[in-house]
Amino acid sequence: MRLPIQFRIWRRSIPIAWDQTRILQPTKIALSVAISALNILWQGHGILRSSPSATRFILVVVAAYVITTIAEFLWLLSTGPRFTGFESPTADQESRKGESADPLAAELSDLPQAELRDEALEFAKEMKDFEAGSDREFVNSLAAAQPGNAATESERDEVLDKQSAELVEHNLRTWRVYREKFYRPAQAFRDELRKRLGIRNVNSEPRIPALDHAELEGAKPIAQAAAYLAGLARRLK
Repeated sequence: MRLPIQFRIWRRSIPIAWDQTRILQPTKIALSVAISALNILWQGHGILRSSPSATRFILVVVAAYVITTIAEFLWLLSTGPRFTGFESPTADQESRKGESADPLAAELSDLPQAELRDEALEFAKEMKDFEAGSDREFVNSLAAAQPGNAATESERDEVLDKQSAELVEHNLRTWRVYREKFYRPAQAFRDELRKRLGIRNVNSEPRIPALDHAELEGAKPIAQAAAYLAGLARRLK
């Protein structure tokens, strides 16, 4: 049972890692050429030491390039998406279709670098302003009813219960507005910025619940998501 499941995991993981592997990558080419040049200049031991310089240079370039490509592929495979072997094979295709049908994502893909950077920074500021305004509204709603103003203990408990109910309602209102107004656009900005910056291994990026699953966890979850988007935008040239 273990082996067939592992095969299903590899069947899904290997194509993803291969798609992320850059075959024509200037860094790998330069590294392979440098290794070949050093191999020719340094008259050390080696199975090709008796071969002509041109032959030796070409063979070492090819060998170094193949080794670095295989190493990159294995690294992407080991750090890529995690599967259990029981996922639906059509789930990713359906999600990609939904993403490609997003009009905002298509609009962002057509923006020049400078405009995308400015739009992302402005959107991140709107997210921060929304959370700050929502928190300010909640604090003001609590200012009128403080437990210390209650005359009896029962009244104090009633005020605390009211504050707890108001907190739950406030969190629910904030989540609804964020989900409807900011969540999808924030994901579209994040995905486009990552694509422009060449971030291929998304597992190396920080996990932000507000961006990943619209979960508002922690003290300032929306501000955290906004700061991440702004950080990506500022890296654009």
